[in-house]
Amino acid sequence: MHQDIAARIHSVQQAIDLASLKASTTKTVTLIAVSKLQSQTTIEEAYSSGLRHFGENYAQELAQKAAACPQDIVWHFIGPIQTNKLKLIAETASWVHSIDRIKVAKKLDAACKDLNKTISILIQVNIDDESSKSGIKPEEVINFATELNTHYSNLKLKGLMFMPNIQASDVDKLITYSRIQELHDSLVMIFPECYELSLGTSGDFQDAIVAGSSMVRIGETLLGARA
Repeated sequence: MHQDIAARIHSVQQAIDLASLKASTTKTVTLIAVSKLQSQTTIEEAYSSGLRHFGENYAQELAQKAAACPQDIVWHFIGPIQTNKLKLIAETASWVHSIDRIKVAKKLDAACKDLNKTISILIQVNIDDESSKSGIKPEEVINFATELNTHYSNLKLKGLMFMPNIQASDVDKLITYSRIQELHDSLVMIFPECYELSLGTSGDFQDAIVAGSSMVRIGETLLGARA
């Protein structure tokens, strides 16, 4: 099993490096292993193969794994947020990718204050206006970012997160990537510290890197089938 995971990680990292060359970027791309429903053993095997960033979708599962796994793992919460789970998320995550409501930001900030910690966050944007997905509208990003930076000092806004429509045609995907780049560029012009762009999963991470992604979220392609 360990050799299989190590080989997958090596293959994905090579693909990331090639995409970065194609993008002609000096931006470091962070590989986040999406470990939801994966065993502790699988996570530890991936850790032994060099991975340090892991993403979880469920707060309770994140808390359990964070308590049991190596302490220098950087945990990313990437799923929809239930407000009654924010204390768990604040205790265990270093990054939250899915901020899309002021109510969530306010409660997460308060939980972080109680813990005397700061947490890095990304704004989730619903770029394709899909009713099944969370995220704010693109035209709301600047005002939302301004409010976050003004009122919530324990939250460090680092950029944007997207989950584009994976069923879209190649032409529509290119249009979406272009809109993402323009929106991210407009945010960075106002808030230079918002340089992170969480975009790309197993099926599209190479194209996402070419489009400017600095974080890719990859699950079974790295860790194998979930339990």
